[in-house]
Amino acid sequence: MSRKKIQIILVLASVALTALLGVQGVWLAKAYNVQERAFNHSVQVALTHVSDQLLTQSGKTPSSAKPIQQVASNFFVAELNAPVDPAQAAQLLQQELAQRQLQEPYEFGLYHSLDDTLMFGRYVPASQGIAAAGAEAAVIKHAQEGAAPMYNLAVVFPTKTSFILKEMEFWWYSTGALLLVVLFFAYTMVQILKEKRLAELKTDFINNLTHELQTPITNIGLASEVLRKRAETLPAERLTRYHDLIHAENERLRAQVERVLQMATMESRELALKKETVDLHALLEQTSQNLSPRLQQRFGKLRLDLQATQPLVQADSLHVANALYSLLDNAEKYSPQAPEIEVSTRDVEQGILISIKDRGVGIKKEFQKFLFDKFYRVPTGNVHDVKGFGLGLSYVKAIMDAHHGQVTVESAEQQGTCFRLVLPVG
Repeated sequence: MSRKKIQIILVLASVALTALLGVQGVWLAKAYNVQERAFNHSVQVALTHVSDQLLTQSGKTPSSAKPIQQVASNFFVAELNAPVDPAQAAQLLQQELAQRQLQEPYEFGLYHSLDDTLMFGRYVPASQGIAAAGAEAAVIKHAQEGAAPMYNLAVVFPTKTSFILKEMEFWWYSTGALLLVVLFFAYTMVQILKEKRLAELKTDFINNLTHELQTPITNIGLASEVLRKRAETLPAERLTRYHDLIHAENERLRAQVERVLQMATMESRELALKKETVDLHALLEQTSQNLSPRLQQRFGKLRLDLQATQPLVQADSLHVANALYSLLDNAEKYSPQAPEIEVSTRDVEQGILISIKDRGVGIKKEFQKFLFDKFYRVPTGNVHDVKGFGLGLSYVKAIMDAHHGQVTVESAEQQGTCFRLVLPVG
């Protein structure tokens, strides 16, 4: 499946899931409103019955009472304007709420009808019994001596919102299931994109591998054919040139196969380090000398600035040398003009820092996070003047991880690149 088709599927599926989540959100809001209206209705009916009974006991007709007012979302007021017994009001309120399965804690109070002064008040927890709710001792009394005042009844439900949310249990389960589906879809799409990208990288790798192996094989074949048919008639100088060509192409082929085998070994986690005491300064000098012939051909130069006072580390000299050479090789290959490479070392808290800096083409910021991925090569459009498998930097990263070190990169386009390696000492 092409990347374009995957992107279309991803967009369509994302739109569908977003719409589904939106619909679920709308239904959640509607369900909450329905539950809230049911709660408000039950409270208003309960308070209406309480008001009717309290007015009857005070000698007034229930028809004289005003409708129950909902002052706030959880605050209800019954304007009685009648003398009320607090204990009787508490008991009636508890009974009416219990009949409607409203077992939530609440606060009720009796306010003076003239100035809204709180005369009686009480908090009733959800576990409070009816008998205890009507006990006189539980009522806070602020009444003054004299004629019986006229009261209004007010009730507040402090946990109303949590009660309604608890009643929406089914909706929360369905929403949770939908979110799990969305998360699973997102994870699946991420994995598909990763696999697609890996497949593309592997395809590029195979194409590069075919080309890189075909070139030395062709050169070796041509030189061998000439030697087989015309060896006795060729002058010594040309014979030597053909022999050198076969040897050089064979070494090139061997190095390419060795690099692929090294990555295959690390892929199967069979990399076994043979650690020994290694002088990094001596190793850098030797690796630099191996690059000297190529630098001389391009009139380049390599400067060593080895300032570390503790160059001895416990490491696998072969793998570390290969990693260093890989970075030096990149510094030379990606310098379009005469290469200028600087290798330096210095002591750091974590061990020894090795910096390999060039003045080459550099790397865009957007590509740097992929540099150490296997098979990854920085896009260059239709220009493929620098060949490779995309294995060098991933190999460097693997070797540094195996030595409990680290590798970082700092680069800017057309301003060069600097790789920094940190190896622990001891």
